[in-house]
Amino acid sequence: MKRRGLWSGLMLAVLITAGVRAQTACDRPALELRLLCAAYRWDGPVASAYFETVDATAYPMFAGLTAMAWGGVLAGRLERPAAERVTLATAATTVLVFGLKALARRDRPFDAWDDIVPRGDPPTSHAFPSGHAALAFTLATAWSFEVPHIYVIVPAYVWATSVAVGRVWKGVHYPTDVLAGAVLGAGVAWTVHRIWR
Repeated sequence: MKRRGLWSGLMLAVLITAGVRAQTACDRPALELRLLCAAYRWDGPVASAYFETVDATAYPMFAGLTAMAWGGVLAGRLERPAAERVTLATAATTVLVFGLKALARRDRPFDAWDDIVPRGDPPTSHAFPSGHAALAFTLATAWSFEVPHIYVIVPAYVWATSVAVGRVWKGVHYPTDVLAGAVLGAGVAWTVHRIWR
């Protein structure tokens, strides 16, 4: 009788466990999740080395490109209003990103889905919009306006796009997070350039 009760308890536990499925993003039909999983699964030594390197350049470039504008002013290679526009666009984007994150409060992919594990240290802020993508596109757009040469524009946008895609690859953002960040950043830089002539 005791063995029968134990067997029944084990069977009940197996049935309950079988009914509980993990929350997985990569078996969902939603387009955003398919794009997330396509970027996240894009793995290999070259992709890993590239995106890790690009991601490591993000914070130094955010500060460095703004400082470089003021260095250009001191060296007489850039007008003061240009450096002011780059600085204002960067500051405005930062404020808007923090404000939108506080309003949207969207969870990161690794918080919502069991099959997405962040590569590297997981961020603690909310996901929407991507601050990395926003600042990268702010700086790429601002510099493209201030120094409108192909040797500035192409590398700036390749770097900004790589930063944005890398955030999805790392599993810390959805594609719409980085798309919104890119549009926000480019839009702020464009607006500052149009208003502050």
